[in-house]
Amino acid sequence: MDRPENYYAILGVPVDADADMLKRAYRQLARRYHPDLAGPGSEVEMKRINRAYAVLSDPEQRRNYDTITGGVIDMRRPRARPHVFDPAEDVEFSGLNIFSTRGPLSAGPIISSHLGVVSALSCVHTVQGMIIAAGSLDGKGAFWSLVNGVASEPINFVADAAFPVESVRELRFSEAGALLAGWGRLGLHVWDGVNGTRLWSYNLQQRAVSAYYSLDMALQSLPGGKRLAHIALPLLFEDTRTPRAWGVRGSDIVSHQIGMPADSLSEALVCAEEGIENRQFWAIRLRALAQDARTLVTLSCARVPHDQQEIAIVRRWNLAAKTRLGKIRPQIVSSIVVGKCAECGPPYAVTPDGKMVAFVQDGRKLRLCDTIEGTYSELVSGAMGGSSRFALSPDGEWVAIAREDSEVNEGVIDLWSVSTGQIIQKFYHPWQINALHFAGKQLVVALTDGTIQVWL
Repeated sequence: MDRPENYYAILGVPVDADADMLKRAYRQLARRYHPDLAGPGSEVEMKRINRAYAVLSDPEQRRNYDTITGGVIDMRRPRARPHVFDPAEDVEFSGLNIFSTRGPLSAGPIISSHLGVVSALSCVHTVQGMIIAAGSLDGKGAFWSLVNGVASEPINFVADAAFPVESVRELRFSEAGALLAGWGRLGLHVWDGVNGTRLWSYNLQQRAVSAYYSLDMALQSLPGGKRLAHIALPLLFEDTRTPRAWGVRGSDIVSHQIGMPADSLSEALVCAEEGIENRQFWAIRLRALAQDARTLVTLSCARVPHDQQEIAIVRRWNLAAKTRLGKIRPQIVSSIVVGKCAECGPPYAVTPDGKMVAFVQDGRKLRLCDTIEGTYSELVSGAMGGSSRFALSPDGEWVAIAREDSEVNEGVIDLWSVSTGQIIQKFYHPWQINALHFAGKQLVVALTDGTIQVWL
């Protein structure tokens, strides 16, 4: 059988080392092997050190590790390692196995969830503090209030069991946190943001939803207690025999008033790409609703006549535009050709106002589009792995990127300034990144071990 790594030997501590000894050993090794200090080749060793400390510093994980490895690995007391360190090194520690370079954010609390693998995050600032919501693919989730750096007990929420496949791939709070929406490919849900009660569910199967980012939701709590869920969906054409053919070519914007019958929807606003009949192929990949539900952003792929190249187009729609007779008719207010369709792909990120859109370009860059100015720019992020994640700050000034393209970059987040195109801080975690989300200029990170790290 494979011999598991000796975490005690990696840290250079005896098997009976107490918590203080583990901390001292970890701090010394982390300063020695920090990638920004030790140079190329130290990243893999730093990952081993991080994981060793993550297991041994947790009493339950340490007991399990000792039980599993008893009699298998050499548990003899290792020799002490002499180290000399520079106290002025540019590293900040929190929880010791989580650390960062110096920058605008500092490590905040760590939340231990019961969800296992977190598939989606959302967070919002309220008058009481920050609210953080996390969901999993099995339809379970929880949210916490964060006040003065202390997390409350979790409030649980559950998706409708009728939609068991990838139940929660995305989460979205209303502006003040009173409502929470979540969805996957088969169904969407709205929960009370105070007690976690499920208020509404809607079946998406007739909509031929191809991916969770091909729809979006915006929630509103209006004066008088009226609560609305606005949804951008693939267009449902009258000819239901071919829903996918039309669904990828246009969008329906519909609304549901919470408390009304589950199948009651408003009359749809149709956003149909103009000149469909003149194109051999058209597919809307991304739909994003602004928080005020007055703007829709789409990213589409199209093949124009006499050209075999499929182009990618980002469009901004005004959903409140009116005709001369006063009837609401959505209008395209900006349209940006952003490159070849084959080179543009997920994941995607959009600011709450729909101004900025980000996506992967050619597998090694991040392309950022300003839908108001009609321009785009690039960040040379490096190779983006299949499990890469990123998030935009609400003001569009920062983007946090977890490339996850190799063991070297696993658990590492680069914080970029969009205006300067430079990395302004790096965050190191002992586990892979599952999800990222900004609340203002604060970053929330979900790790594969079920913990949630907050950077304040």
